[in-house]
Amino acid sequence: MKGILADANIVGQVEYLAQLMQSDAWVEFWQALGLVLQRFPDVGLANNSSDIDIWNKSQEKQLILITNNRNDDGPDSLENTIRRLNHSEALPVFTLANVDRLRSSRAYADRVVERL
Repeated sequence: MKGILADANIVGQVEYLAQLMQSDAWVEFWQALGLVLQRFPDVGLANNSSDIDIWNKSQEKQLILITNNRNDDGPDSLENTIRRLNHSEALPVFTLANVDRLRSSRAYADRVVERL
């Protein structure tokens, strides 16, 4: 499976980005890659899953995790998990810098899609 995994606290924002990625400008790209948007329940994760479980599941299912919470709050944080487990073939984790701005600025949302 290839695709995107929406972090539990920004599902709506990632759904919006996925809609933009399937618009006329990007639909051929989306389809050629065979991308899908997944949410935690789709891959067997609970909304309160640990960062390490989320990272491992995204790697196992070949999903790029999109989050807005890449903190370094302890040994099991997402940042520390990435530092500890990352390797040359691991998929990246994308962190949205300003999720509130996605809906208020289409230009910003378009730039996010381009970078993804």
